[in-house]
Amino acid sequence: MKKVVILTGAGGGIGITTAKELQKEGYLLCLTDLPKSLESLKKNHPELIKEASLFPCDIRDLKQIKKTIKSVIAKFGKIDILINNAGVMRPEGFIETSYEEIEEQIQVNLFGTIYFTKECFPFLKVSQGKIIIISSLAGVVPAPNHSIYSATKFALRSLSLSLGLELKSHGIGVVSVLPGTIDSPMTNYMAARNSSPMAYLNPPISPTYVSRAIRKAIDSKSPEIYVPYSQGLMAKIGLFSPSLLSKIYPMMAKKGISNLKKWSEEGIFK
Repeated sequence: MKKVVILTGAGGGIGITTAKELQKEGYLLCLTDLPKSLESLKKNHPELIKEASLFPCDIRDLKQIKKTIKSVIAKFGKIDILINNAGVMRPEGFIETSYEEIEEQIQVNLFGTIYFTKECFPFLKVSQGKIIIISSLAGVVPAPNHSIYSATKFALRSLSLSLGLELKSHGIGVVSVLPGTIDSPMTNYMAARNSSPMAYLNPPISPTYVSRAIRKAIDSKSPEIYVPYSQGLMAKIGLFSPSLLSKIYPMMAKKGISNLKKWSEEGIFK
């Protein structure tokens, strides 16, 4: 029997490539996002939505989440995999970040993931399913000018690791995927604002690279998957000594700023 997958943030770069990756393998896809994003998905990726089901949902609203899950169960009768992919980033210095931007990032990145996961739990328990949470390397090492985004991703990493231990007795697996900077519209937006130099220490990675890691996470027993692994390893080493990180940050920031200027001139960020 085919497995039913709920994918949040399906209209974004990672969402689209992940949906395509899973569609090739015959998963029953329930794609959720804001109505505007799903309309764009219909227009630009008609081949994708032929076999997928679309569920407009603002994950900041618990009532909409409940309605979405009720609709999924009414149509398919079960949920096997929840991929918490939806996220927003508003790069700016902490002092300059508006309260609206603070609330948006916390509500979408953190509360939306928590609410969706909690509401899906009864069905995932029945199916002995899987929860995949998309965090970030910004959830392993601090990212100045991404302080709120980084805080939500640190929280998601902790949530994933904690749930992995807590839900094991219910037969539910939990894996977090932690990518570096991704070549996406979000990154282009980020490059145009006061973003963190830490985001440009390495070239942006393809969304397809991340979607393959998400596919791997479905069968993985590892609690975390870093994308790419080498960047994740360096991030974990850096976190072992925050005091050392503060000393080498100026050098890293200088490299990041230089890379951003170079890549912008090369047209990597449009």
